[in-house]
Amino acid sequence: MEFDLAALESNPALPELAGEFWASGFGADRVPVDVARKLVERGAPLSIHAAAAFGFVDHVAAMLARDPALVHAKGGDGCTPLHFARNVRTTELLLAAGAAIDARDDDHDSTPAQWRIDKAPDVVRHLLDRGASPDLFLAAALGDLELAERLIDDEPACVAQWIGRPSDRNAPGGTIYQWTLGFNSFAHQIALRKGHQEVFDLLVLRSDPQTLLLVNCVLARRAETFAIAREHPHLVAELPDAELELLARYCWETNSDMEAVRLMLDLGFPIAHVESRHGYSPLHNAAWKGNADLVDLLLQRGHPVDLIDPKYEATALDYAIHDCVRERRHPEGEFARVAELLLQAGCAYHASSYPSGDERLDAVLAGYR
Repeated sequence: MEFDLAALESNPALPELAGEFWASGFGADRVPVDVARKLVERGAPLSIHAAAAFGFVDHVAAMLARDPALVHAKGGDGCTPLHFARNVRTTELLLAAGAAIDARDDDHDSTPAQWRIDKAPDVVRHLLDRGASPDLFLAAALGDLELAERLIDDEPACVAQWIGRPSDRNAPGGTIYQWTLGFNSFAHQIALRKGHQEVFDLLVLRSDPQTLLLVNCVLARRAETFAIAREHPHLVAELPDAELELLARYCWETNSDMEAVRLMLDLGFPIAHVESRHGYSPLHNAAWKGNADLVDLLLQRGHPVDLIDPKYEATALDYAIHDCVRERRHPEGEFARVAELLLQAGCAYHASSYPSGDERLDAVLAGYR
Protein backbone atom coordinates (compact mmCIF):
# COMPACT_ATOMS: atom_id res chain seq x y z
CA MET A 1 0.00 0.00 0.00
CA GLU A 2 1.33 3.43 -0.96
CA PHE A 3 1.07 6.20 1.60
CA ASP A 4 1.65 9.58 0.01
CA LEU A 5 -0.36 12.71 -0.68
CA ALA A 6 -1.16 11.65 -4.25
CA ALA A 7 -2.58 8.34 -3.05
CA LEU A 8 -4.60 10.19 -0.43
CA GLU A 9 -6.24 12.36 -3.07
CA SER A 10 -6.99 9.48 -5.45
CA ASN A 11 -8.22 6.88 -2.96
CA PRO A 12 -11.13 7.99 -0.74
CA ALA A 13 -11.00 4.66 1.14
CA LEU A 14 -7.38 5.19 2.17
CA PRO A 15 -8.08 6.70 5.63
CA GLU A 16 -10.02 3.66 6.79
CA LEU A 17 -7.49 1.26 5.26
CA ALA A 18 -4.63 3.16 6.87
CA GLY A 19 -6.25 2.93 10.28
CA GLU A 20 -6.40 -0.84 9.95
CA PHE A 21 -2.82 -0.95 8.66
CA TRP A 22 -1.27 0.89 11.60
CA ALA A 23 -3.64 -0.04 14.44
CA SER A 24 -1.17 -2.43 16.11
CA GLY A 25 1.65 0.11 15.98
CA PHE A 26 3.41 -1.81 13.21
CA GLY A 27 4.02 -0.12 9.87
CA ALA A 28 4.04 3.45 11.15
CA ASP A 29 7.63 3.97 10.02
CA ARG A 30 6.46 3.38 6.43
CA VAL A 31 3.97 6.26 6.58
CA PRO A 32 5.30 9.85 6.37
CA VAL A 33 4.16 11.78 9.43
CA ASP A 34 2.55 14.57 7.39
CA VAL A 35 0.54 12.03 5.41
CA ALA A 36 -0.50 10.26 8.60
CA ARG A 37 -1.70 13.57 10.06
CA LYS A 38 -3.81 14.28 6.97
CA LEU A 39 -5.24 10.77 7.03
CA VAL A 40 -6.27 11.23 10.66
CA GLU A 41 -7.83 14.60 9.82
CA ARG A 42 -9.88 12.78 7.18
CA GLY A 43 -11.15 10.19 9.61
CA ALA A 44 -8.50 7.47 9.81
CA PRO A 45 -8.87 5.64 13.14
CA LEU A 46 -5.90 6.17 15.43
CA SER A 47 -4.93 3.73 18.17
CA ILE A 48 -2.70 4.89 21.01
CA HIS A 49 0.08 2.69 19.63
CA ALA A 50 -0.13 4.37 16.23
CA ALA A 51 -0.38 7.81 17.83
CA ALA A 52 2.81 7.12 19.80
CA ALA A 53 4.49 5.71 16.69
CA PHE A 54 3.74 8.91 14.77
CA GLY A 55 4.72 11.15 17.67
CA PHE A 56 1.26 12.71 17.80
CA VAL A 57 1.59 14.07 21.33
CA ASP A 58 -1.78 15.83 21.17
CA HIS A 59 -3.64 12.62 20.35
CA VAL A 60 -1.70 10.57 22.90
CA ALA A 61 -2.48 13.12 25.61
CA ALA A 62 -6.17 13.20 24.69
CA MET A 63 -6.46 9.41 24.70
CA LEU A 64 -4.75 9.11 28.07
CA ALA A 65 -6.99 11.82 29.51
CA ARG A 66 -10.02 9.76 28.50
CA ASP A 67 -8.55 6.43 29.61
CA PRO A 68 -5.32 6.47 31.66
CA ALA A 69 -5.07 2.66 31.46
CA LEU A 70 -4.21 2.95 27.76
CA VAL A 71 -0.61 3.66 28.75
CA HIS A 72 -0.32 -0.09 29.45
CA ALA A 73 -2.46 -1.26 26.50
CA LYS A 74 -1.02 -4.10 24.43
CA GLY A 75 -0.64 -3.63 20.70
CA GLY A 76 1.31 -5.60 18.14
CA ASP A 77 3.39 -8.41 19.69
CA GLY A 78 1.99 -7.36 23.06
CA CYS A 79 3.93 -4.09 22.97
CA THR A 80 2.95 -1.06 25.02
CA PRO A 81 2.70 2.39 23.41
CA LEU A 82 6.17 3.18 24.76
CA HIS A 83 7.64 0.43 22.54
CA PHE A 84 6.59 2.51 19.51
CA ALA A 85 7.38 6.03 20.78
CA ARG A 86 8.74 8.06 17.89
CA ASN A 87 10.31 11.00 19.71
CA VAL A 88 11.39 12.24 23.12
CA ARG A 89 8.25 14.33 23.70
CA THR A 90 6.01 11.31 23.22
CA THR A 91 8.32 9.20 25.37
CA GLU A 92 8.24 11.70 28.21
CA LEU A 93 4.45 12.02 28.04
CA LEU A 94 4.04 8.24 28.30
CA LEU A 95 6.52 7.97 31.17
CA ALA A 96 4.73 10.77 33.02
CA ALA A 97 1.49 8.84 32.57
CA GLY A 98 2.99 5.78 34.26
CA ALA A 99 4.42 3.75 31.38
CA ALA A 100 6.70 0.94 32.56
CA ILE A 101 10.14 1.93 31.29
CA ASP A 102 11.34 -1.66 30.99
CA ALA A 103 8.07 -3.28 29.91
CA ARG A 104 8.67 -6.39 27.81
CA ASP A 105 6.60 -7.38 24.81
CA ASP A 106 5.02 -10.82 24.55
CA ASP A 107 6.76 -12.11 21.43
CA HIS A 108 10.35 -10.87 21.77
CA ASP A 109 10.66 -10.31 25.53
CA SER A 110 12.25 -6.96 24.69
CA THR A 111 12.09 -3.47 26.20
CA PRO A 112 11.11 -0.17 24.57
CA ALA A 113 14.78 0.84 24.39
CA GLN A 114 15.61 -2.36 22.54
CA TRP A 115 12.72 -1.77 20.13
CA ARG A 116 13.64 1.85 19.35
CA ILE A 117 17.44 1.62 19.05
CA ASP A 118 17.42 1.47 15.25
CA LYS A 119 14.84 4.11 14.35
CA ALA A 120 15.00 6.47 17.37
CA PRO A 121 18.36 6.44 19.18
CA ASP A 122 17.49 9.78 20.80
CA VAL A 123 14.51 8.09 22.44
CA VAL A 124 16.79 5.30 23.66
CA ARG A 125 19.25 7.80 25.12
CA HIS A 126 16.37 9.51 26.92
CA LEU A 127 15.07 6.20 28.26
CA LEU A 128 18.53 5.31 29.59
CA ASP A 129 18.84 8.74 31.20
CA ARG A 130 15.48 8.10 32.88
CA GLY A 131 16.62 4.74 34.29
CA ALA A 132 15.94 2.13 31.60
CA SER A 133 18.05 -1.01 31.89
CA PRO A 134 21.15 -0.75 29.68
CA ASP A 135 23.03 -3.52 27.92
CA LEU A 136 26.17 -3.78 25.84
CA PHE A 137 24.30 -3.87 22.53
CA LEU A 138 22.66 -0.52 23.31
CA ALA A 139 26.02 0.94 24.35
CA ALA A 140 27.64 -0.28 21.12
CA ALA A 141 24.84 1.09 18.94
CA LEU A 142 24.90 4.46 20.67
CA GLY A 143 28.70 4.66 20.70
CA ASP A 144 28.65 5.16 24.46
CA LEU A 145 32.19 4.26 25.49
CA GLU A 146 31.69 5.05 29.17
CA LEU A 147 28.54 2.92 29.40
CA ALA A 148 30.20 0.03 27.57
CA GLU A 149 33.16 0.08 29.92
CA ARG A 150 30.92 0.17 32.98
CA LEU A 151 28.82 -2.74 31.77
CA ILE A 152 31.87 -4.88 31.08
CA ASP A 153 33.33 -3.99 34.48
CA ASP A 154 30.08 -5.10 36.10
CA GLU A 155 29.73 -8.30 34.04
CA PRO A 156 32.84 -9.23 32.00
CA ALA A 157 31.01 -12.13 30.28
CA CYS A 158 28.58 -9.75 28.53
CA VAL A 159 31.17 -9.06 25.83
CA ALA A 160 30.87 -12.67 24.66
CA GLN A 161 27.12 -12.51 23.96
CA TRP A 162 25.67 -12.36 20.46
CA ILE A 163 22.16 -11.62 19.30
CA GLY A 164 20.09 -14.80 19.09
CA ARG A 165 22.60 -16.97 20.93
CA PRO A 166 20.76 -20.05 22.28
CA SER A 167 19.89 -19.68 25.96
CA ASP A 168 17.25 -20.69 28.46
CA ARG A 169 15.55 -17.34 28.01
CA ASN A 170 15.03 -17.29 24.26
CA ALA A 171 11.69 -15.60 23.52
CA PRO A 172 9.16 -17.23 21.15
CA GLY A 173 9.98 -14.75 18.38
CA GLY A 174 13.60 -14.22 19.33
CA THR A 175 14.91 -10.93 20.68
CA ILE A 176 13.82 -7.80 18.79
CA TYR A 177 17.52 -7.02 18.38
CA GLN A 178 17.44 -9.46 15.47
CA TRP A 179 15.41 -6.84 13.61
CA THR A 180 16.71 -3.61 15.13
CA LEU A 181 20.45 -4.36 15.25
CA GLY A 182 21.11 -7.50 13.23
CA PHE A 183 20.74 -11.26 13.45
CA ASN A 184 23.54 -13.24 15.08
CA SER A 185 25.67 -10.15 15.73
CA PHE A 186 28.22 -9.45 18.42
CA ALA A 187 28.35 -6.01 20.01
CA HIS A 188 31.68 -5.58 18.21
CA GLN A 189 29.93 -5.83 14.82
CA ILE A 190 27.26 -3.37 15.87
CA ALA A 191 29.87 -0.82 16.96
CA LEU A 192 31.59 -1.11 13.57
CA ARG A 193 28.33 -0.84 11.61
CA LYS A 194 27.41 2.32 13.49
CA GLY A 195 30.86 3.84 13.01
CA HIS A 196 31.95 3.67 16.65
CA GLN A 197 35.58 2.59 16.32
CA GLU A 198 36.51 3.52 19.90
CA VAL A 199 33.81 1.23 21.27
CA PHE A 200 34.93 -1.56 18.95
CA ASP A 201 38.53 -1.16 20.14
CA LEU A 202 37.37 -1.34 23.76
CA LEU A 203 35.36 -4.50 23.09
CA VAL A 204 38.35 -6.13 21.41
CA LEU A 205 40.59 -5.16 24.33
CA ARG A 206 38.16 -6.63 26.86
CA SER A 207 37.33 -9.85 24.96
CA ASP A 208 38.63 -13.31 25.86
CA PRO A 209 40.40 -15.39 23.14
CA GLN A 210 37.30 -17.43 22.31
CA THR A 211 35.17 -14.34 21.77
CA LEU A 212 37.90 -12.68 19.72
CA LEU A 213 38.18 -15.77 17.53
CA LEU A 214 34.43 -15.85 16.88
CA VAL A 215 34.17 -12.11 16.24
CA ASN A 216 36.98 -12.26 13.71
CA CYS A 217 35.34 -15.29 12.10
CA VAL A 218 32.04 -13.55 11.50
CA LEU A 219 33.90 -10.46 10.29
CA ALA A 220 35.86 -12.74 7.91
CA ARG A 221 39.18 -11.40 9.15
CA ARG A 222 41.48 -14.26 8.24
CA ALA A 223 44.83 -12.94 9.48
CA GLU A 224 43.49 -12.00 12.89
CA THR A 225 41.55 -15.26 13.22
CA PHE A 226 44.48 -17.53 12.42
CA ALA A 227 46.79 -15.55 14.69
CA ILE A 228 44.43 -16.29 17.60
CA ALA A 229 44.11 -19.95 16.53
CA ARG A 230 47.89 -20.37 16.43
CA GLU A 231 48.23 -18.91 19.91
CA HIS A 232 45.35 -21.06 21.23
CA PRO A 233 45.49 -24.26 19.12
CA HIS A 234 42.77 -26.12 21.06
CA LEU A 235 40.24 -23.28 20.95
CA VAL A 236 38.06 -24.50 18.07
CA ALA A 237 37.92 -28.08 19.40
CA GLU A 238 36.71 -26.72 22.74
CA LEU A 239 33.99 -24.43 21.37
CA PRO A 240 30.54 -25.02 22.94
CA ASP A 241 27.71 -26.21 20.70
CA ALA A 242 26.03 -22.81 20.84
CA GLU A 243 29.06 -21.09 19.31
CA LEU A 244 29.42 -23.77 16.62
CA GLU A 245 25.93 -22.80 15.42
CA LEU A 246 27.43 -19.64 13.93
CA LEU A 247 28.43 -21.65 10.85
CA ALA A 248 24.82 -22.57 10.04
CA ARG A 249 23.58 -19.11 10.96
CA TYR A 250 26.03 -17.43 8.59
CA CYS A 251 24.62 -19.60 5.80
CA TRP A 252 21.08 -18.32 6.54
CA GLU A 253 19.44 -15.49 4.59
CA THR A 254 19.89 -12.87 7.31
CA ASN A 255 23.66 -13.33 7.56
CA SER A 256 24.71 -15.16 4.40
CA ASP A 257 28.46 -14.55 4.21
CA MET A 258 30.53 -16.94 2.15
CA GLU A 259 33.91 -15.70 3.35
CA ALA A 260 32.91 -15.98 7.00
CA VAL A 261 31.69 -19.53 6.34
CA ARG A 262 34.85 -20.42 4.43
CA LEU A 263 36.95 -19.13 7.32
CA MET A 264 35.02 -21.16 9.89
CA LEU A 265 35.41 -24.28 7.76
CA ASP A 266 39.12 -23.64 7.34
CA LEU A 267 39.42 -23.43 11.11
CA GLY A 268 37.74 -26.79 11.54
CA PHE A 269 34.16 -25.99 12.52
CA PRO A 270 32.02 -29.15 12.15
CA ILE A 271 30.46 -28.71 8.72
CA ALA A 272 27.04 -30.21 9.46
CA HIS A 273 26.47 -28.71 12.92
CA VAL A 274 22.79 -27.70 12.93
CA GLU A 275 21.19 -24.56 14.27
CA SER A 276 19.36 -25.66 17.41
CA ARG A 277 16.30 -23.39 17.28
CA HIS A 278 14.94 -24.97 14.08
CA GLY A 279 17.28 -27.83 13.30
CA TYR A 280 18.48 -26.35 10.00
CA SER A 281 21.85 -27.46 8.67
CA PRO A 282 24.25 -25.10 6.87
CA LEU A 283 23.30 -26.76 3.57
CA HIS A 284 19.56 -26.30 4.19
CA ASN A 285 20.15 -22.63 4.86
CA ALA A 286 22.33 -22.02 1.81
CA ALA A 287 19.89 -23.89 -0.46
CA TRP A 288 16.91 -21.92 0.89
CA LYS A 289 18.52 -18.68 -0.24
CA GLY A 290 19.48 -20.06 -3.62
CA ASN A 291 23.12 -19.32 -2.82
CA ALA A 292 24.73 -21.67 -5.33
CA ASP A 293 28.31 -20.64 -4.59
CA LEU A 294 27.82 -21.35 -0.91
CA VAL A 295 26.08 -24.67 -1.64
CA ASP A 296 29.01 -25.59 -3.87
CA LEU A 297 31.51 -24.70 -1.14
CA LEU A 298 29.68 -26.80 1.46
CA LEU A 299 29.44 -29.79 -0.86
CA GLN A 300 33.12 -29.53 -1.78
CA ARG A 301 33.95 -29.59 1.92
CA GLY A 302 31.92 -32.75 2.45
CA HIS A 303 28.56 -31.57 3.78
CA PRO A 304 26.16 -34.57 3.71
CA VAL A 305 23.23 -34.19 1.32
CA ASP A 306 20.85 -36.62 3.00
CA LEU A 307 20.15 -34.64 6.19
CA ILE A 308 16.44 -34.18 6.99
CA ASP A 309 15.31 -31.25 9.10
CA PRO A 310 13.20 -32.20 12.14
CA LYS A 311 10.27 -29.85 11.56
CA TYR A 312 9.41 -30.26 7.89
CA GLU A 313 11.22 -33.57 7.27
CA ALA A 314 12.78 -32.02 4.20
CA THR A 315 16.11 -32.14 2.42
CA ALA A 316 18.16 -29.14 1.36
CA LEU A 317 16.77 -29.62 -2.15
CA ASP A 318 13.23 -29.50 -0.78
CA TYR A 319 14.12 -26.18 0.84
CA ALA A 320 15.44 -24.78 -2.43
CA ILE A 321 12.36 -25.87 -4.36
CA HIS A 322 9.96 -24.52 -1.74
CA ASP A 323 11.57 -21.09 -1.62
CA CYS A 324 11.85 -20.90 -5.38
CA VAL A 325 8.22 -21.71 -6.18
CA ARG A 326 6.29 -21.01 -2.97
CA GLU A 327 7.90 -18.48 -0.66
CA ARG A 328 9.82 -16.64 -3.40
CA ARG A 329 11.83 -14.72 -0.84
CA HIS A 330 14.93 -14.71 -3.01
CA PRO A 331 14.19 -13.88 -6.64
CA GLU A 332 17.93 -13.38 -7.10
CA GLY A 333 18.62 -16.98 -6.06
CA GLU A 334 20.27 -19.44 -8.46
CA PHE A 335 17.85 -22.23 -7.64
CA ALA A 336 18.38 -24.21 -10.84
CA ARG A 337 22.12 -24.31 -10.21
CA VAL A 338 21.53 -25.21 -6.55
CA ALA A 339 19.32 -28.11 -7.63
CA GLU A 340 21.91 -29.29 -10.14
CA LEU A 341 24.65 -29.25 -7.51
CA LEU A 342 22.56 -31.12 -4.96
CA LEU A 343 21.32 -33.72 -7.40
CA GLN A 344 24.82 -34.33 -8.71
CA ALA A 345 25.92 -34.88 -5.11
CA GLY A 346 23.24 -37.54 -4.67
CA CYS A 347 20.40 -35.67 -3.01
CA ALA A 348 17.06 -37.38 -3.60
CA TYR A 349 13.86 -35.54 -4.42
CA HIS A 350 10.21 -36.45 -4.35
CA ALA A 351 8.50 -37.19 -7.66
CA SER A 352 5.70 -34.86 -6.57
CA SER A 353 8.15 -31.95 -6.74
CA TYR A 354 8.13 -32.15 -10.54
CA PRO A 355 6.95 -30.16 -12.30
CA SER A 356 7.61 -27.35 -9.85
CA GLY A 357 6.25 -24.56 -12.03
CA ASP A 358 9.60 -22.83 -12.41
CA GLU A 359 10.92 -23.34 -15.93
CA ARG A 360 14.64 -23.26 -15.13
CA LEU A 361 14.27 -25.46 -12.07
CA ASP A 362 12.13 -27.97 -13.96
CA ALA A 363 14.72 -28.21 -16.73
CA VAL A 364 17.17 -29.50 -14.10
CA LEU A 365 14.74 -31.75 -12.26
CA ALA A 366 13.59 -33.40 -15.48
CA GLY A 367 17.06 -34.79 -16.02
CA TYR A 368 16.95 -36.68 -12.71
CA ARG A 369 13.43 -38.13 -12.81
